[in-house]
Amino acid sequence: MKSNNTLRVIYSSDDNYARHLGASVYSLLDCNRGYEQVVVYIIENNISRDNKEKLTAVADGFDNTQICFISFDKWRDSLKLDMPWHISVSAYARLFVSEMIDLSIDRILYLDCDMIVTSSLKELWETDLSGCIVGAVQDAVPDSIKSAVGLDSTDKYFNSGMLLIDLDKWRSENIQGKITDFLNEKNGRVIHHDQGVLNGVLKDKVKFVPLKYDLMTVHYILDFKHINKYFDNHAQFYGEEEIETAKKEPAILHYTPSFTCRPWVKGCKHPLKDLYWQALSNTPWKGAKEEKNTAKFKSRLVDFRYRNFPF
Repeated sequence: MKSNNTLRVIYSSDDNYARHLGASVYSLLDCNRGYEQVVVYIIENNISRDNKEKLTAVADGFDNTQICFISFDKWRDSLKLDMPWHISVSAYARLFVSEMIDLSIDRILYLDCDMIVTSSLKELWETDLSGCIVGAVQDAVPDSIKSAVGLDSTDKYFNSGMLLIDLDKWRSENIQGKITDFLNEKNGRVIHHDQGVLNGVLKDKVKFVPLKYDLMTVHYILDFKHINKYFDNHAQFYGEEEIETAKKEPAILHYTPSFTCRPWVKGCKHPLKDLYWQALSNTPWKGAKEEKNTAKFKSRLVDFRYRNFPF
């Protein structure tokens, strides 16, 4: 890797998630003041001028930070999707990172905007990918989801919320072309959306990194035994000791909606939801209020059932 003194991070967001992105960017910059430079790229899907100015203001609060906006228009218009499941199309932006970033850049860290960084990412950034194309954290999913993207039950499946990407290898192995082919083969309908696409295309090209770098909500709701039982997990997962250690000292919290709503929604049961609000209080969105929980009654009932009576 060529640039140890520069940390390069890329996000993707639309206007609805700009506030949450602001909290994530603040947490990232606050925990990584030791870098000579932090370059934050934001793939923006029609983010308003006002929210862009607020995001720029977050970056301007740090002497070592440069922020760059990349319009998603060109790539969004080229996507041919058939999505029966609700998700923002902005999530698909990470599939095109290699085309969006200058060829001189050999490595980049992708983060979802529903993440809060809680410590320096130096160790993660300098991880030797050992010839793999991405570094990621393993996710626990049912066998049916693996099968839908061409994986066996014993294959490991990764969460795409945090991706440490070797851009040189991504380009040299034409991952972009393979992604397009995969989407076309599935007629634009892939379970788990962009995450399913990446798992289908990058099989055997992933280095699994410690869980603390993408610690998802489910680990605070279900224990080790119940996670493996609920997901009928056949791939070797993180050990119970590592899970418990990660919960005590996470590096990146990923507020996935696993059996509870997200921190900015009223009724969230995540034990570390306050870290989101603390980060937000240091941004121009300070003073924002909780949102009403609009989840359907059935979904809330299922969440309550598994939080309180897992099995």
